[in-house]
Amino acid sequence: MAGWSGWGMMLFGLLWMALLVALPLGLVYWVGSRSHAGDSTEDSALAVLQERYARGEIDDEEFDRRRARLTRDDGR
Repeated sequence: MAGWSGWGMMLFGLLWMALLVALPLGLVYWVGSRSHAGDSTEDSALAVLQERYARGEIDDEEFDRRRARLTRDDGR
């Protein structure tokens, strides 16, 4: 019986070490994936704009105005 308590303590320690490694890695992954979320939203908005222009729903001036607003780089 005494041998099992040693294994249990070792398993408990390994689980804590895995948690201490996995938590920071998960946090880094989460922050990294959030920073790229804005890029995909902007790309999809531009794709929708191009589709509307191709279908003839908006004219040249409207397309150029909206595209300029979507693609400008003003530090946002």
